Amino acid sequence: MTTHRNCLLLTVAALTIACPPSQAQELFLPRASYVATLTTTTRDPSPSPSWLWVHTGVAMQVAGSFGDWATSWKQPEGNQWLAQPNGPYAGRFYRTGTVNKLALGAGLAAVSYAIAWKWPKARKYVGVFNIAVGAGFGSAAISNVVRNPYYKP
Repeated sequence: MTTHRNCLLLTVAALTIACPPSQAQELFLPRASYVATLTTTTRDPSPSPSWLWVHTGVAMQVAGSFGDWATSWKQPEGNQWLAQPNGPYAGRFYRTGTVNKLALGAGLAAVSYAIAWKWPKARKYVGVFNIAVGAGFGSAAISNVVRNPYYKP
């Protein structure tokens, strides 16, 4: 339940940053959905959606990933893709995990910008997706702090 609240809090905070006043509800209206714009036959000469959604989403994703990285450093890692395979830190989050996490974040940002450039109407949804990914990483960071005795007073 706490993880859900943390994820929701990070998402609402990012939406508050990304949306101009009185336009956050646009995400939740059925008439404003991307699918609804595909089914209409008339094309509005409206300006393209803002890049602010993409920038904010990528910033949230990077911030969440950094928080997860900082709280996981040299701690036991359950994800074998991020765990050090051998050496004194075998099974812990160390250099291998750092490189893989950096590659994942950079790849996600690059794909997000490529999709936003190719399909301008999807920018808002790309931003929201990245905000959700950042909230997930942020929740993992909070979980690391709660479970790790190093952070206990």
